Amino acid sequence: MFFIGFIVKSSLVQAQNLNSINPWLNTNQATLFGDFGRPYDSVSIIMPATAYASGFGSYLDNPASVSLFGTSFAEFGFTTRTVDEEAAYRGVIREYDSSDFQNSITNAGFVYVFPVDIGRLVAGGGYTQFAGYNRSLSVSSRNVLSSITDFFKTPGSIYSEMAFNTFATDFGDEFQDWDESIFRIGFDNFGEYPGISQVFTINERGYGGEYSLFGATEFRQNLMVGVSLGWVRGNYQYERDFQEIDVLNDFNSNFIDTSGDGEPDTDIDRVLLDDRIAATFDGFRVRAGVLYRITPFINAGLSYAPSTSFKVDEMLHADLATVMNNRVRFEETQEREFSYRFRTPSKTSFGLALDRYYGLTISLAADYVDYRKTELDYGDSELFDDQVRDNDEINEVFRNVWNVRAGLSYDANPFVTLRAGYANLPGRFNTNMGGTRVVSFGAGFIITSRLILDMAFQLERWEEVSSVYDFAQYDYSTLPESPPDFTIQSENADRLVRRLSMAASFVYLF
Repeated sequence: MFFIGFIVKSSLVQAQNLNSINPWLNTNQATLFGDFGRPYDSVSIIMPATAYASGFGSYLDNPASVSLFGTSFAEFGFTTRTVDEEAAYRGVIREYDSSDFQNSITNAGFVYVFPVDIGRLVAGGGYTQFAGYNRSLSVSSRNVLSSITDFFKTPGSIYSEMAFNTFATDFGDEFQDWDESIFRIGFDNFGEYPGISQVFTINERGYGGEYSLFGATEFRQNLMVGVSLGWVRGNYQYERDFQEIDVLNDFNSNFIDTSGDGEPDTDIDRVLLDDRIAATFDGFRVRAGVLYRITPFINAGLSYAPSTSFKVDEMLHADLATVMNNRVRFEETQEREFSYRFRTPSKTSFGLALDRYYGLTISLAADYVDYRKTELDYGDSELFDDQVRDNDEINEVFRNVWNVRAGLSYDANPFVTLRAGYANLPGRFNTNMGGTRVVSFGAGFIITSRLILDMAFQLERWEEVSSVYDFAQYDYSTLPESPPDFTIQSENADRLVRRLSMAASFVYLF
């Protein structure tokens, strides 16, 4: 993407992306922001609504399902999420519980059931959240292969000038036509590197939600049709706090001139990088669906959401500092902005439900999404080659998936309904990386004749390999005749993620 410099996003990066998730790349961002997710209200988060009137967010699964609501209601819900991760990086395994609770409104709106003599007519509107992005990773390790300064020296990196001005990089030789990491300069051989101690924390936060109007009617006896029109709005923040420290004092010569008198007087002690991405995205989304009541207790549903266009606005803020052995500090800051558009894939959903058969409800759903249909649009003729390359990368790296969900509810008594659910959500990457298993349970409580409290707990678990930073790996064999060739590699972390969500909704019947 533009922040790193489009030169860096070569075919070599594409090969790397087959093996790791890189939050910096537009290809990954677009498939993440354009995902349809699942409604997060306290009932629909457990019970899929493709063939069943679940919670307020049922219209996200199938707008025709809302025709089955028998009473008008208003609803307000909220959630809190926390995440803990076990990460393996450079031979070190660490479990990190961020204790960073992300609280947000999951749903707010109304459903109105029109009093009609024949059939059904239902309409409504409001907000439903469908995605949460909170993640946390923290590791410390010794790295003898690469340094984050190898990222700064990469030709085309926007960090190159900052790094050079703060002595994180310097000229690689007397010809001054290529940059080298400060940790690889001053040794007998080109590229010689004793290693560095790394300490870093990476946090991600954000959510996606949809403001919608929807309606459904009984088009023919037992055949329901429905449509929804929504405006999707979301935000995403990525924060990387990265330190490299010369704990073993491998860099202890008089190599760097900090006084400006032309005489080297110290060496590097540490590099500190604090960089952040803040992105917002929005776009319209439409759906159409049908639901057929095969018997009074069995429903079948089908819904379709076509491809639509989203816009992304993002800002990069980066602080880079170096501290020398004599405690002199150099620091630079920069900010950059970039905007682009992308088209989302479409989504087709199928559902089957056993609806309140002696108090028992079973709801099943399968959703088909082809992430290869995501298409980037940079809106600039100068970036056309990059746009073509990145869209080719999407076709290579991502795949089509079937998400399968199931939910069960039982009316334990006239005042309490128990619910449990399970979902298998394959990863969107070709490597089958990042597939998620979801277990949910909850209950609904009738407080008064008009007030209902729904509660839900959800545990998501998945494994993935994600990029901590990219870096240029030089081929020094071309020296001194020409600057070194390079390939883009990635320092990756193997991550086991467990994310817990707790949701509650208040429903007022009217």
